[in-house]
Amino acid sequence: PPTGVARREFMQLLGASLALAGATACSTRPVDERMVPYTRTPPELVPGNPLHYASGMTFGGHTSGLLITAREGRPIKVEGNPQHPINLGAAGPFEQAFLLSLYDPQRARVLRYRKEPRSLRTFGEDLETVIARAAQENGGARVRFLTEPNTSPVLGDLRSRIQQRLPNARFTSYTSVTQDPASEGTRAVLGQPATALYDFSKADVVLSLDADFLESRPSNLAYARAFARRRDPAEGNLNRLYVAEPRFTITGGMADHRLRVKSQEVLAVAAAIASRVGGGAEGLGAAAAAKAQLNTHHQKWVDAVAADLRAAAGRCVVVPGERQPAAVHALAAALNAALGNVGQTVRYVASTVTENTSAANLRPLVDELKNGAVDVLVITSWNPLYRAPVDLGLQEVLDPKANPNRNKLTVVYTSLFEDETSAYADWFVPAAHELEFWSDGRAIDGTVSIVQPLIQPLYNGVPTPELLALFLGEPYRNSYQILRDFWRGRSAAIADFETAWETWVSVGIVPDTASAALTGTPNLDAARALVDAYTPPASGDLEVNFVPDYKVYDGQFANMSWLQELPDPISKITWDNAALISPATADTLKLQPGDVATLTYRGRTLDVPVWILPGIADGVVVLPLGYGRTGLFETVAREVGFNANRVRSVEAPWFDGGAKLEKARATHKFSLTQHHWRMEGRPLALDMPVEQFRQEQQKEKQNASPLLARVRGDIEKVNLMPDFKYEDYKWAMAIDIARCTGCAACVVACQAENNVPVVGKEQVSRSREMQWLRIDRYFSGDELHDPEMVMQPVMCVHCEKAPCEYVCPVNATVHSDEGLNDMVYNRCVGTRYCSNNCPYKVRRFNYLHYTADKTPTQKMLMNPDVTVRNRGVMEKCTYCVQRIERVRIKARVEKRPIFEKELQTACQQTCPTEAIVFGTLSDPNAQVTKHHNDERAYKLLHELGTKPRTAHLIRLRNPNPALASAKPAGGTHEGGH
Repeated sequence: PPTGVARREFMQLLGASLALAGATACSTRPVDERMVPYTRTPPELVPGNPLHYASGMTFGGHTSGLLITAREGRPIKVEGNPQHPINLGAAGPFEQAFLLSLYDPQRARVLRYRKEPRSLRTFGEDLETVIARAAQENGGARVRFLTEPNTSPVLGDLRSRIQQRLPNARFTSYTSVTQDPASEGTRAVLGQPATALYDFSKADVVLSLDADFLESRPSNLAYARAFARRRDPAEGNLNRLYVAEPRFTITGGMADHRLRVKSQEVLAVAAAIASRVGGGAEGLGAAAAAKAQLNTHHQKWVDAVAADLRAAAGRCVVVPGERQPAAVHALAAALNAALGNVGQTVRYVASTVTENTSAANLRPLVDELKNGAVDVLVITSWNPLYRAPVDLGLQEVLDPKANPNRNKLTVVYTSLFEDETSAYADWFVPAAHELEFWSDGRAIDGTVSIVQPLIQPLYNGVPTPELLALFLGEPYRNSYQILRDFWRGRSAAIADFETAWETWVSVGIVPDTASAALTGTPNLDAARALVDAYTPPASGDLEVNFVPDYKVYDGQFANMSWLQELPDPISKITWDNAALISPATADTLKLQPGDVATLTYRGRTLDVPVWILPGIADGVVVLPLGYGRTGLFETVAREVGFNANRVRSVEAPWFDGGAKLEKARATHKFSLTQHHWRMEGRPLALDMPVEQFRQEQQKEKQNASPLLARVRGDIEKVNLMPDFKYEDYKWAMAIDIARCTGCAACVVACQAENNVPVVGKEQVSRSREMQWLRIDRYFSGDELHDPEMVMQPVMCVHCEKAPCEYVCPVNATVHSDEGLNDMVYNRCVGTRYCSNNCPYKVRRFNYLHYTADKTPTQKMLMNPDVTVRNRGVMEKCTYCVQRIERVRIKARVEKRPIFEKELQTACQQTCPTEAIVFGTLSDPNAQVTKHHNDERAYKLLHELGTKPRTAHLIRLRNPNPALASAKPAGGTHEGGH
């Protein structure tokens, strides 16, 4: 670890590492980077001041641009790189939790051969012997590599050179969340694998065909920002979003009109729309309609969407989802071409991931392993034994007890953790974290990021480039030398490579590397052939749907406690996954929330706990991936939830019919942070059509709007608090719920910034979760079947008339001269009077010492600007007061006021949709002042007279008048709707 750790802790950690590594552990490798001991402090380092470095994170084959904050040589916080074209300064929950895996004390740290510790030198020598023999025997015909989808130029170069040395060796890529259907669909239409990039800023009408494009993945961050800006009336006319999907997604929650359909019915919806849009797409629509028949109840919705798309030709976009088959992607491409959207709201670029990555791509490899045709298998793909579908049989061919040819095979596996796959490896190599070595990678648009390390390897991890370089038989080079030499070779035309390299590393981006747009006429005949070849899934009984989880994805992030405790944005379940069904399906099957049911599908059974959630299509059961882990040392992830891969099929990896769900005798207890979805008539998260809002405004001018009077009218209340006079800064916040998708990036960012502890499932079940920021989710309309959804972030609103302040017996919660509701931790004695008196319920109390068992490496993650609280202390949002004070010091030194753009709270900085704004109300030109004065602004629980410093902005919808009567009779809107 870097210096800055106490000497005693350093020696303890060093001793533990040596003991685990064994006496044969390799010595420290030479480094070529400019690493300077602290006996000669680097000139740019001022103790106590943070440094910021551009780097990256690879996710699903693509690399997003990050900005890492380091304190005294240890990274403590992740933000998005503002100069990256996809991140644009934003980051999602996965990026915010990125550092948890770096400091995880359960990371693998022993390189071993079976159960014996070995050194990297021994491993390299043995590997060189094996590879040399393999090269002589048919050019490596019995060597196989199983990798993640690769977009890294330097890793691609290493792979090409390995292929030159072993021309008959074979590389296979696999990921459980594949983009193969999209690539196959665009290949049929455009003649080559292509990636569709959407420009939602130009789209007046958006149709999502089971596409959760607002999900907070790195590749979606730019989409979320562009889409959210079109939901703000101040940015221009509101766009209109139509969503057809089987489960309730955060994209569906933002929809103006949402259609609940089974996954297999999405093709019929797309076909019917194509038939009505015309422009050459009607023939393809007719062919698809022969494969899937449209439900007559959906006819009105389809007609309205088709008419809206035609009216907005060239200003609309059709987005297909990754879970849909290639036929749907071909239909979407044909629709966008017919509507004139190509080159306007959608453009195609060459795919950065060119190889197939689906489970079907693994079948030839599994057959070779079964037949004994492979001598060496090198696995760099993350945990394929866990996430591969059960019927693939990968575990059986790697199990010596099940495969008689297994003893002839040498399996080399590298991973951050000793997981399910490591148990079947002969050579296990601990992997280095991505922030511990040099690398690069491409974003979805092709932009290359330089991934630079922030810290030397903590647990003897081997960088992936160095591991692959062992197969080349060349003299040792570290990851920095490998990367730099590669880019020097590709930059022969650059006169001053040294200056260019330093600039790339500093900015984090290699310029002019984005992919150029593809041009050409769509080939509808090839798309027609693809549609004709489509085989509909089985029908009848239940349709089973496998979906990536919002918190742990496909299981890669399951050992990150921040994400396990993060509430699911829709169900609000923590530390679990559930078989999600609609209320109507639950009534049919006679199931209650928490019942354990037996799922039967394709001859396999799995016991799953059931949760009932409005908005899911009837006759559908949704199974989130990523849980049920059994890794040896991953205690956070182990035995949390059920493993949906145990019933997942290669032929139908995403959805299929023919499933059955029968109630068992057992029950399961879930831990949720929100057990309800109603506002009970209270004006909390205000959400209404734009026309209704205009009518309410007119009524407000005549003092005839009870709704707006209730949330922002004059309030005369007797209040014991004095009126404060603010001479200088007046800190305030504004949250636009029209922009908020509920992705929860702000929740994790707040947790990382403020050292917020994790409490575990049992404590969450007692409502003792500690997150300072929560996102309330409300349903309205036809709540039990086809609801609308609105998200509302809530943290301490810093009341000017704060009820908490005049009940504290020890003056621990006080009002600052700048409007902050401060918490003085060393005064608090834990009476909890303030929490009882808070109407917003945003205060958190340390019932137990949740930070007592932190290891030395986990302590390195803590933000030194924020106190680490012990047991018995009340805590809450502080508007990131530590950031205010740090910027204030700089401004005082420079003898100037604080600039608006230099001060951001953690939640504001990471928000992909720019829904959160912070600043001082004393500046009339500040964005927060404009938001407080916005026509949509209101104060939460305004009628109590607390005068919050946080304003919320009403969410406006833009419904289609043709579908205004499409809601079932009896549906009611709460909160003044």
